[in-house]
Amino acid sequence: MRATPDLVVLGLGPAGRAVAHRAAAAGLTVRAFDPAPDARWRRTFGLWADELPPWLPAGVVAAVSSPQVIARTRFDLRREYAVLDVDRLQDALSLDGVDVRADRAGRDGHGGAFVVDARGPAPSGTPDVPRQTAAGVLVPVGAHDELWMDWRVAPGVPDGAPASFLYAVRVSEDALLLEETCLAGAPALTVAALEARLRARLAARGVAAGELHERVDFPLLSPGPRRGDGWCGVGVRGTTLHPATGYSVAASLAFADDAVAALRAGRNPVSRGDVAAHRLREAGLRALLSMSPDEQRDFFDVFFGLPDRHVRAFLSARTPTTTNAAAMAAAFVAAPWGLRRRLARAVTPPASPRSHRRR
Repeated sequence: MRATPDLVVLGLGPAGRAVAHRAAAAGLTVRAFDPAPDARWRRTFGLWADELPPWLPAGVVAAVSSPQVIARTRFDLRREYAVLDVDRLQDALSLDGVDVRADRAGRDGHGGAFVVDARGPAPSGTPDVPRQTAAGVLVPVGAHDELWMDWRVAPGVPDGAPASFLYAVRVSEDALLLEETCLAGAPALTVAALEARLRARLAARGVAAGELHERVDFPLLSPGPRRGDGWCGVGVRGTTLHPATGYSVAASLAFADDAVAALRAGRNPVSRGDVAAHRLREAGLRALLSMSPDEQRDFFDVFFGLPDRHVRAFLSARTPTTTNAAAMAAAFVAAPWGLRRRLARAVTPPASPRSHRRR
């Protein structure tokens, strides 16, 4: 490989590995840095089946289901949800032709190559950065309903306690992942607290479960800009992690192909419009954080009752500003007055030179 590659990728998690894989497959010269490039992934990755890129082999899909949502009302999402086989996904994103270096590296000093920063969350120095947390166990298929979100209160949770929901999705032909989830909190519920809620739910239904299968704890925001001259971020450092849902895999896989096209055209893969749309999604996060537990349940009852185009638009981390704004406006119009105030205030973030939300 020549001294200065076309592209440098920092970090080989799902987002960075996808970019490196697609860029190398397209004939770009790629150098990637990661202190543990061969480490195997352990997280469960899910996405809407219609968001799967056509270049992924069918074998990466471990299970497909049609889960529902329960807020105050039960909703049929009319959309298939896919859980990926994480080992097959990682193997499918091969690094053939990539100059992989088992080392840490920053954004500078790469001789003019374009840099994609996929290193994951950076230290913020701010203790109240919103996080998503979850605790999950595996149970046999049929032991529980398949639900993408179940906002009903777990047994024993006192009135006014921070809200959590049950995520119950098929992860293989014979297993369901039941995961008690704090969608967003600052501070978030601890994994231990979520495990206690999960086991209370299971005990109330007479469902037996073993040890925790999965522990989740990650930030929904990262400080600093999303793009600059000669570089852009991806995942939490960019615009493909949805700050109001925590989803990023589908957007990061789509970003990989967009990045190749942009680099060939001499453009930054993250546009100013992408950043503006991301800021609107951050407003959705601020709105959630401002709501009481009852208001969150009310909000999701309103949200999932919207026309399907608005639900799909806001759940995606790839929709443009105008489409995001239309979805948020629809939610505002449909919401009761108390929720409208929360939504309106969230659109205008507090002005603070030290805010972690500043760009």
